[in-house]
Amino acid sequence: MTFDYDDRRDRRVAEASPYALNYPSDIDKVPDNAGVYMFFAANDEVIYVGKASGGRLREEIKAKAETPAETGARSFRWFRTNSDELAVELEARWIKKYQPQNNQVGK
Repeated sequence: MTFDYDDRRDRRVAEASPYALNYPSDIDKVPDNAGVYMFFAANDEVIYVGKASGGRLREEIKAKAETPAETGARSFRWFRTNSDELAVELEARWIKKYQPQNNQVGK
């Protein structure tokens, strides 16, 4: 499923990347906050949704390099939240909505 731009207006999103960034070259443009991120395939399909708590958004995205989560990733988006709890809620909602191929089943 491709990204739904209405998700940028979710009440849990405090700030979002204005556009999809190149993966992995643009990782340093990510803020270090709690939040959620998505990896996209070349066809803009959401292939992974992850969360970062404890103000580690940039580090979490970097940590996915060379793992099954990033398989096929060409771009990504980040979504800053105001708390770890909101990041957990948002990640769960988007995994259920998008059913990304690179997320583990049962998460």
